[in-house]
Amino acid sequence: MNIRNIRWSLMALGACAALMSTGAHAAWTFDQSNVTGLNGSAGDPTLSLSGVYSTNNTTTGAVNGNWTAASLVWYSGNGQGMSSDGSQTPNHALDNNGNTEAVLLQFSASTVLTSIGLGYTSNGVCAKTGYTSITLANDQSCSSITANGGGYTLQQNGSTQVDASVFRWVGAGTPTGNPTPLIGQAASTMAGWELVGNYGDMIYDESNPYNAVNSSGKSSSWWLISAYNSGFAQTATGGNSIGTENRGVLDNGGDYFKLYAVAGTKCTSTVDAKGVCGGTSVKVPEPATLALTSVALVGVAGLRRRRARIAA
Repeated sequence: MNIRNIRWSLMALGACAALMSTGAHAAWTFDQSNVTGLNGSAGDPTLSLSGVYSTNNTTTGAVNGNWTAASLVWYSGNGQGMSSDGSQTPNHALDNNGNTEAVLLQFSASTVLTSIGLGYTSNGVCAKTGYTSITLANDQSCSSITANGGGYTLQQNGSTQVDASVFRWVGAGTPTGNPTPLIGQAASTMAGWELVGNYGDMIYDESNPYNAVNSSGKSSSWWLISAYNSGFAQTATGGNSIGTENRGVLDNGGDYFKLYAVAGTKCTSTVDAKGVCGGTSVKVPEPATLALTSVALVGVAGLRRRRARIAA
């Protein structure tokens, strides 16, 4: 390889490093009691949270009520939960047991939600590193699950998968509701909201990037993260829509989790007819990326000096 080729290779390496940094996502964490006006990185939208829940049908478990305002609770860590149907473990988390509980997210600008962090999970299905899928059934268990009176006790940690649903606001202006957005609206119809996805493989994860969601890159200023419920209306497919993203095994009862964080990127360009953002904000390179770029530039400078000496 001649000197020119080496120089261009190093320059390309530096450029690639800088470009990789533009894909970094801002993260907003909720391991605190205050959840209003939270800041991401410099230049990213602020975020405020509020809690809502809907009653379930006592026979089927499907949502059949209107969204009602509820206070989010924070018990010295692990993220935000709710106690609309009880404050004892695990009911102080978000769940679909009795009521379906959810968190409403309001960003100050249109944001592509990309991942969700959970600080606590309980009573889901069994997952174990090295396996693609392990579903807990009446006649089977994972090796990490201990027998308990003829049944099985799931670990309340990262090996427990829980179910969550994610919506985004697609209506005009502020989401409808009285006295605040979403309140009083039917949970089974979700007028003006789009069901982005149902995710049955959400695990305990406090490291950004968290559990991936919204693979199509849809954008909105308003998002709803809810315990899964079979009564949520699916998104229709068509020329101007993308079908609901369904991932993992879903059930309609007994999953509990706390919302620890979300990550996303501010949308800075036109949103197409399907709600997909055409571009995202460029991030300032991280220190490690700047260091790598600097090394590449120093290498280029050294090669130029060497070439000059050879020419002399």
